[in-house]
Amino acid sequence: MVRWSEVESRIELNELPRFHRAFLKLHRPELQADALPLRRVQQYVTQTLFQLVKSGQARREEAPDGGVDFLVEEGAIPGDWRSKIFPLQ
Repeated sequence: MVRWSEVESRIELNELPRFHRAFLKLHRPELQADALPLRRVQQYVTQTLFQLVKSGQARREEAPDGGVDFLVEEGAIPGDWRSKIFPLQ
């Protein structure tokens, strides 16, 4: 499992919206993520992470700053992004 905050930190800031939309396309294709405003995308990403916890594909964890973080299975990361995030694998 990999920490969600670490996954996001490995992606360039200007690429995060594309990554988040790809994540939603993988887990919630019915949302049509490309048509959503960025604010909604982020809300749905958080909701989806909580759904992954319920399905056993992720675990909720307290972040060092007192917020919420997640440990997610690598398979929960969109395939075309895995090699960018985990270049040594």
